[in-house]
Amino acid sequence: MSKQNNIKMINKEDIGTFNITFKTTLGHYNQILNVLKQNVDVISDSVVPDTKELYNNDDYFKKLVKAEKEARINKLNYINKHNV
Repeated sequence: MSKQNNIKMINKEDIGTFNITFKTTLGHYNQILNVLKQNVDVISDSVVPDTKELYNNDDYFKKLVKAEKEARINKLNYINKHNV
């Protein structure tokens, strides 16, 4: 059965959008991504760069991270309040 047929058999109300972040090797990432693409509708994917050193040594970057986190929280709060 194709991915499209599997999706059509599911009620639209049962479909959600999910986001997970995990650590693995690049090889495993590619394997996992291929399995996902064969079974679900992958909207986007990305490799997250390691910014630990940048965060620890760059005050401006630290401020950007804080602002991004606050914006993400505010966006989710807005969505939860207005998305009926």
